[in-house]
Amino acid sequence: MRKVIWGLAWMLAGVVAWGGFNTALEATNTTSFCISCHVMRDTVYVEYRQSAHFQNRSGVRAGCPDCHVPRDWNHKLIRKAQASNELFHWALGSIDTPEKFEAKRHDLAAREWTRMRESDSRECRNCHSFEAMDFHKQSMKAARAMREAAKAGKTCIDCHKAVAHKMPDVTLKHRAMLAALSAEARNTVPAVGDVVYAVEPRMLRSRPDAEPVGELAAAVPVRVLAVAGDSVEIEIAAWVRDGTPAVLYSRFGKRMAVASLTEAAQSVLESGETKEDADTGQAWTAQRLRAWAPAAGWTRDPERLWAYGERMVQDNCTLCHTRRSPGEYTADAWIGHFNMMRRLVPLDDSEAAFLLTYLQGRAGDMVP
Repeated sequence: MRKVIWGLAWMLAGVVAWGGFNTALEATNTTSFCISCHVMRDTVYVEYRQSAHFQNRSGVRAGCPDCHVPRDWNHKLIRKAQASNELFHWALGSIDTPEKFEAKRHDLAAREWTRMRESDSRECRNCHSFEAMDFHKQSMKAARAMREAAKAGKTCIDCHKAVAHKMPDVTLKHRAMLAALSAEARNTVPAVGDVVYAVEPRMLRSRPDAEPVGELAAAVPVRVLAVAGDSVEIEIAAWVRDGTPAVLYSRFGKRMAVASLTEAAQSVLESGETKEDADTGQAWTAQRLRAWAPAAGWTRDPERLWAYGERMVQDNCTLCHTRRSPGEYTADAWIGHFNMMRRLVPLDDSEAAFLLTYLQGRAGDMVP
């Protein structure tokens, strides 16, 4: 009899403990709990209140846990365990000011995007699914996008990153890298015989005091021939495609632009061999150009530039889809593909040109 009593007692204790644990777990699984600290209440909660997830014509509200905590028990426990790390950083004060929060916003958002992508946007699908959509009631643009996403196997977070919170500034990191590179390059004066790379586009002149005759793209290897005051004479080895004499290309048969030239610069090109591209039938001629450029703004280490390009890929080329290898396209195919995607990323013209150079240099038809 005593064993039965003890057994019932332990069972009751287990039920109470389990109930208490579950009650505590659910108490932390509410929007009110999430915004109990000012870090969330004064930042992302303010943004969320302006979104359709907070207030909409159908009257269905999705709170913080609906989007950020799985509903099934196993995944919920895992997510709650992960959240303990967030409490640790809250205690440390990692993001206890608006300035700290904004500085880390992209990292925090990227971590959440990755989690949602890896779970196939599990929490989004609690309310949304392709199967439940009535495409006829959507706009033509939305219906087409949804159908294409379903066929391509995309997940919700690939295209809907700013539905409840504002988009982080994805340019902060790579622009900080460029600023550091540029500051270092301003104090780097090349020596005769050096092979150097422009950190940013450089104006080209026939003489140090002459009018510009062209522009050299960033990350192009050039050899230093002379140094005179605040100018250097450089030699550019490239190719000209028949029909486009104003553009220099880095490789035979590849439309990888390295410089644009005026007629004055074109007239002083030193021509070499001419070859026909078997794929297009076009003639390409090897060229050498000597020109003057500012002495500052160069680096001898291209790996620093490639790290900058890699950062841009990581921050910009994953906004709408998972990351793809540059080797999936040829150097020429990258031009059309990149131009199609260009409008979707917050890059200025100089940054976009560098990113294209980086991707083309790692294309599937490029020899390392």
